Amino acid sequence: MLFHVTTQHSWETCRGRMREGLDPHSKPPSEMYRWVEGNNDVKVLCAWEHPSAQRYYAIVEADEYESVVELFNPRMRLMWVGDIDILPVDDIVSRRKDSGDWGQ
Repeated sequence: MLFHVTTQHSWETCRGRMREGLDPHSKPPSEMYRWVEGNNDVKVLCAWEHPSAQRYYAIVEADEYESVVELFNPRMRLMWVGDIDILPVDDIVSRRKDSGDWGQ
């Protein structure tokens, strides 16, 4: 099952800004982006960031919604300090190709 994930935080809570010496508990940059590697239950297919808007986007694949929630759980990832939207989505390009209607 595919999910579209959008995360957003404010400039004031930006972990990138905080790691520049303002927050002694912040994780190093290599840890902040570890989520893009996914885990045993969630495969991150693609991910983008819009730095000036403090926003991230990702398409992930998982069997369970709860697995995606856990990957983006703020308690597990100090990076997530704002809103997180996780939406199940369908790949309509694949669906059309699989049905044999592509190019018809």
